[in-house]
Amino acid sequence: MSKITLSITLSLLLGATAVLANSDNMAESLMKLRSQVEQLDSSISEEKESHKATMQSLLRQKDDLESVVAREDLKIKQLEAELAKVKQEITDGSKNSDGLKPLLLSALDLLEANIQSSLPFKTQERVADITQIKEQILNDLITPQKGLALTWNAYSDAIRMTKENGLFKQTIKIGNEEKLAEIARIGTMMMYFKTPDNKVGYASKDTKGWYYKEALSTEEKEQILSLFDAFKKQIRTGYFNLPNAITMGENK
Repeated sequence: MSKITLSITLSLLLGATAVLANSDNMAESLMKLRSQVEQLDSSISEEKESHKATMQSLLRQKDDLESVVAREDLKIKQLEAELAKVKQEITDGSKNSDGLKPLLLSALDLLEANIQSSLPFKTQERVADITQIKEQILNDLITPQKGLALTWNAYSDAIRMTKENGLFKQTIKIGNEEKLAEIARIGTMMMYFKTPDNKVGYASKDTKGWYYKEALSTEEKEQILSLFDAFKKQIRTGYFNLPNAITMGENK
C-alpha cells in the first residue's frame, strides 16, 4: 500500500513539475510573442510615418511642377501675345519703311530680355543672333522686310523651344571651371547636364542668377543618367523620376 502511495505521490510531483515547466515555457513564449508584436507595431508605425512623409514630398513636388507648367504656359501665351502685337504694329507701320525699324528693334529688345532671364540654354549664342539682327537693321545692312522676317523667325524659335525636349551640347561653368557638357533640356522648364568626367546635375537659379548644381547623391545621379539614356534612345515623352530642378529661387 505504501508503495502504491509513494508511486502516486511521485507521479503527482512529476506531473506538477511538468506543468510548472510548461507554464514557464508558455510564459516565455508569450513574452517573446508580445515582444514581436510590439516590434511589428513599431515597424508599422515607422512605415506609416515614412509613407506619409513620402506622400507629402510627392505632393509638394506635384504642386511645384504644376506651378512651373503654369508659368511656362503663361510665358508661351505672353510670347504669342507679344508676337501678335508686334505683327499688328508692323502691319500698321509697314506703310513707312523707316517707321518699321523702331518697331523691330523694340520687339528684338523684348525677346533678348526674355532669353536673358529664361533657362540658360545657349544664351550667349542666342543673344548674339539677336544682336546681329539689330545691328543689321540699325546700319541698314538689310531691308526692313528682311529684318521683319528675321525677327519673326527669332520669336518662332523661342516659342518652339518651350515645347521641345532633346539632347544638346554646350559649354557650362561648374564652380570656376568651364566644361563642354551634354545637355538634356525639357522645354524651357528644366535642364540637366553630364560632363565628360561623368559629373551630372542641373541648372538652377537663385537671386544672383543661373548656376549649375552638381548632383551628389547616388539616387539623383542614377535618375539623371536614366534621362540621358532615354533621350539617346529617342524616348522623349513618358514618366521619369528626376531630381527637382524646378527654379523656385533656391539659394546656393
